[in-house]
Amino acid sequence: MILVVGHKNPDSDSICAALAATDFLKARGVEAMPIRQGEINRETQHILEQAGLEQPEFRTSVAGEKVWLVDYSDLAQAPDDINEAEILGIVDHHRLGDVMTVNPLEAWIWPVGCSCTVLFNMFQIEGYEIPKSTAVVMLSAILSDTVGFASPTCTQKDKDAVEALAKIAEVEDLDAFIKALLIAKTDIEGLSPAELVEKDLKAYPFNGRDVVVGQIELATLEQVDGQIEALEQDLERRCSEEGLAFAAVMLTDITTATTRLLYKGEWAAKLDKHADNGVLMMENTLSRKKQGWPWLQTELA
Repeated sequence: MILVVGHKNPDSDSICAALAATDFLKARGVEAMPIRQGEINRETQHILEQAGLEQPEFRTSVAGEKVWLVDYSDLAQAPDDINEAEILGIVDHHRLGDVMTVNPLEAWIWPVGCSCTVLFNMFQIEGYEIPKSTAVVMLSAILSDTVGFASPTCTQKDKDAVEALAKIAEVEDLDAFIKALLIAKTDIEGLSPAELVEKDLKAYPFNGRDVVVGQIELATLEQVDGQIEALEQDLERRCSEEGLAFAAVMLTDITTATTRLLYKGEWAAKLDKHADNGVLMMENTLSRKKQGWPWLQTELA
């Protein structure tokens, strides 16, 4: 049995890729099961309902198991006991992280907009049929990660995968499909400041310390009016309780590609020169992977 596991604080690609990679392994004749490390968000819930699929089993321990990692290769995003498991495969679209293995592994890491784009090509290369329900989740994940093709992470491979998957999923009106997905993606009504920060929070080891960077994708920045102070307090709490050198959250208006960065921690002063009266705005910034985190690494170095 191979456990297929996405990263902590799972986003849609993390969950959908775990489901798709499980189907890929089963097509090879390998016994596999998807698991998740956290609660699914509203967008992912919408996707699973559209596909008629159940969410993966919640599980945080993989000690003694054989695993595939999807949508990450950083130890900080893996189950806490990942060093007690055998990593057999990685499917990802981010930078190569700090995962180390004892034995050779199968690694599919491509510079595309979504892990499900990599998985689509894996199915094509090995000649396996993609089930309709799996096509729905893969299609949704790609459109989510590329923000309907608007993100700078989007490539022609992502667009080609969407075109093919939409046919398998029998999606006739792609624009309406994208609109419904983005409505679910930006639904934050009723979420507490801590839940908002956790919504898509990723941990990174950097210069010998731990850093976290979250992202909240919004239809308009006005959605978080009145919550800025509480969000900043939550970032401060995380730094204090978890010994983080830096904690930030990107508030991203996906309609204008404008991001407001909230940040706290020992290293926060390094960014103050970019702020205007304590407000740091980042124009033309949609992607944490390709824009936000690379810029932060330069500034925090």
